[in-house]
Amino acid sequence: MTDDPWRIGVIMSQSGVTGAIERNQLAATRLAIAEINAMGGVLGRKLHAVFRDPKSTPALYRSHAQELCRDERIQVIFGGHMSSTRKAMLPEIEAYNALLFYPTLYEGFEYSRHCVYTGAAPNQNSVPLVDYLHRSFGRRLFLVGSDYVYPYESNRIVSDLLRSRGGEVVDEIYVPLDLKHKHVTQIIDRIRDHKPDMIYSTVVGDGIIPFYTAYREAGFDPQTCPIASQSTSEVDVARMPPGVADGHVIAAPFFDSLRIPAALAFARAFRLAAGGPIPATAPAEAAYFSVHLYAAALALAGEDGIEALLPALYEVEVDAPQGAVRVDRLTNHTHLWPRVARIREQGPYDIVSQPTERVAPDPYLVRISGLPEDTDPIAFPFSAARF
Repeated sequence: MTDDPWRIGVIMSQSGVTGAIERNQLAATRLAIAEINAMGGVLGRKLHAVFRDPKSTPALYRSHAQELCRDERIQVIFGGHMSSTRKAMLPEIEAYNALLFYPTLYEGFEYSRHCVYTGAAPNQNSVPLVDYLHRSFGRRLFLVGSDYVYPYESNRIVSDLLRSRGGEVVDEIYVPLDLKHKHVTQIIDRIRDHKPDMIYSTVVGDGIIPFYTAYREAGFDPQTCPIASQSTSEVDVARMPPGVADGHVIAAPFFDSLRIPAALAFARAFRLAAGGPIPATAPAEAAYFSVHLYAAALALAGEDGIEALLPALYEVEVDAPQGAVRVDRLTNHTHLWPRVARIREQGPYDIVSQPTERVAPDPYLVRISGLPEDTDPIAFPFSAARF
């Protein structure tokens, strides 16, 4: 027997284009570790995290993953936000037979035995979001995204889902992660030219705030033509000028203003741990319950190597703030509680779509409903990812 701590790696950015949202995820990760250690750790051994800051740079995620696995002999890593960062880390994680907990929604169409996907898959975010938009606002959709893999693939999925319901995409534009005023102007001009019924945004990071701000300043009304997004969070809303976010639409399994006991308790604990009135986001909630899933599986397995830990992970369930969650043994994705909400700056978000039971992950959209009968579900809407 040993009382040496269980060592885990945490690779989350504190700066760069996704620094704000990843700091939110890091705070939730620290909270979960503190909670587990306060209860005596796992099998009498505390968790000890080795932190690395990759500064929103995919190459640094990869080098940090290599260092933690090779030099620190760490077998479980938590982190990654943009899909490009997950894809940068996975070759190293796989090469060293380690395990990555990836706590962020993503575009789907991926499986790795060495990755546990705790953010929402497309059927858990994109499907309910498209259903709500089509039902509530119309059929003409404008797509805008940052220029990397997640926006291209997520926009492809959303556009195919909408077309299967009789809708159309009126325009599609991609802009750099380092968004400049000229790029925002280009987006606004094309929205004005095409007059869509709604906008689907996969702009990520710091570019979210100037885009939403410019949309409001241009006179567009989110009550009748909202920006809908899965990548916009409470952290982004808090950084926007007053009135800018109100009425827009977001999809996520968790919202900071969710009024169920587990969510309220998590939000309170998160603020206390973070040291201020900082909202918890869906990526933060996924980061939080990822650590608790790991701890539950570790207690069952008794060791942290992937050969013992992964089978144990399929046998456990934890009461996450969004509701009870577990990992699917066929896909390594997580059973979640998809929700859609209208942003309300002066009160709790209006939940406009809420599940009556948790939704199994379907990362390849094999079981998706609403497609034409002659659509091949395996092919839809699969394509080679663009980097």
